Amino acid sequence: MLTAYSIADGALKKVEVKQPADLTAEVIWLDLEFPTEQDRQRIKQAYRQDLQFIEQLGEIEASERFYRDQHGLHLHLYFLLAGDGIARNVNVGFTLSDGRLYTQRSDELPEFRAFNAQAGRNPELHHDALAIMLGIIATRDGMMADLYERLETELEPVSRAIFLSHARAMPSVLESLAHIEEINSKARLGLLENRRVYSSLLHSAEAAAQTGAINEILLDVDSLMTFSGFLAERAKFLMDAALGMINIAQNKRLNIFTVLSVILMPPTLIASIYGMNFRHMPELEWYYGYPLALALMLIVALGPILYLKRKDWL
Repeated sequence: MLTAYSIADGALKKVEVKQPADLTAEVIWLDLEFPTEQDRQRIKQAYRQDLQFIEQLGEIEASERFYRDQHGLHLHLYFLLAGDGIARNVNVGFTLSDGRLYTQRSDELPEFRAFNAQAGRNPELHHDALAIMLGIIATRDGMMADLYERLETELEPVSRAIFLSHARAMPSVLESLAHIEEINSKARLGLLENRRVYSSLLHSAEAAAQTGAINEILLDVDSLMTFSGFLAERAKFLMDAALGMINIAQNKRLNIFTVLSVILMPPTLIASIYGMNFRHMPELEWYYGYPLALALMLIVALGPILYLKRKDWL
């Protein structure tokens, strides 16, 4: 889907693209969501602009995520999409060429909706193509901060559950921790990769008038990376604590079985001896042999119990 934007009366205005004539010289931003070959050809005919194929946005080499060619300055950034229990990084391509911004993405991203809402109230976010790009990036960083605040909030009940709940609650605790760490790891990867691109953008000719805004974005990214590291360490600690609680519970169960085996071993020995039924066993003729055997088994069972109690093992 191709969406175009122009600036009219000091506001960012959406342009309905129904025919090639709608792509005028006043258009400053062209956003391609799930771009088709027809969308690419429309842009090529209107502005002589060749865009990358959506598959090319996933290249991980640094030289493929920030570069300049005859078609402008290209940035490929990660945008985290976390929803429905699944977290993944979406590749978004930004191209600055001839005073226009071209964006390509394969998913609907909330950052773009949020930026459009903010741009309607703040003219500074859309006075040129670079400002629009930086506004989208800044919106993304703000939503990342909100995400980290939510993840930290989710860790609080998990922490209480580990140290206050029964061992049966540990599987759900481990599932929650794994989910939080999955989101954090994907977010941290995006922060690391994007920071490298921002640093390269800072030294480009196009960014000369926006160095302050880019430096502010870099500071925000650094603070998010610091918090991401803290969150990863805390999640790792809670994961180790949860596994430790599971091991303690398992050791208690094994301890019970071990104590029972020690207690029952002497009575089992006596029962085995008097269960052999040899012909010349004088105890077989005793009138009180059976109750005496039971009493002896009880006595030898009490001995280990008293010993384990004395050692504080029981």
